Amino acid sequence: MDFEPGDDVGYQNVAYLRENGPAPAADLPTEVATRHRAVGVYSFTIQGGSGSDGISLPGSLRKVYYLDEHSPSDVITVFLETNDGLLEEATTKGLVRRFGGHGAEWRDAARTVLREEFGLLSSDPTPESRGEPQRVKCWRCDEYVVDLETHLVAECPESDS
Repeated sequence: MDFEPGDDVGYQNVAYLRENGPAPAADLPTEVATRHRAVGVYSFTIQGGSGSDGISLPGSLRKVYYLDEHSPSDVITVFLETNDGLLEEATTKGLVRRFGGHGAEWRDAARTVLREEFGLLSSDPTPESRGEPQRVKCWRCDEYVVDLETHLVAECPESDS
């Protein structure tokens, strides 16, 4: 999107974010408008309210603005600092799940930030907590498989089929 001559408002925010990193709207030099996305200013928030994860978050969480060059970890750190009390109101697992709604990169970044900067995760995630399929032991051949039913019907060397 092209800006009218003299309309450098979006670029002021880009310059601020480049110099200072992700920031809440109150820190930006100008109000963020929808058209600023055309110059690379993005907003980040997670869903408020009650979720299927069993946590209830305030309905109006404050957004954080960032540029493509900012890492998800930096954005998440500023988001948590901007939304005071969020860590006390939500479970760590629920927060990871909500950040993960933006994609695996955001979920992994949330785990890192919550563990390293806030001391909330004490160990690395297990394959199951990362959403990887759990392997089970076939009772016929003792092989570990992801889909036992398919294995028993089509793949198990000890199968009667």
